[in-house]
Amino acid sequence: MSIVTKHSLIERNAFLLLVLSFIVVAIGGLVQIVPLFFLDNTIEKVDGMRPYSPLELEGRNIYIREGCYTCHSQMIRALRDEVDRYGH
Repeated sequence: MSIVTKHSLIERNAFLLLVLSFIVVAIGGLVQIVPLFFLDNTIEKVDGMRPYSPLELEGRNIYIREGCYTCHSQMIRALRDEVDRYGH
C-alpha cells in the first residue's frame, strides 16, 4: 500500500480517523504533561514574596472584576495617542 492509499483509507473511515486522532492528541498531551512530574519544582521561589492577605486578595478580585487591568497595567501600548501622551 502506498502512502496515498493509506491516507485515503484513514480519511474515508470516520471511526479509524477518530481513533488515530485520539492517539495523536494523547501522545501530545503526555509529551507536555509527563515532564512536569519529574521536575522538583515548577514555580521559582523569589525572595520577599508572600501570599496575599485576605484584604489584598479581595482588592485584587475587585480590580479584575471591574476591568481595571485594561487601563492600569504595565503593558506597553505602541499606539499613536499613547506615544504622543507619554513618549516612547
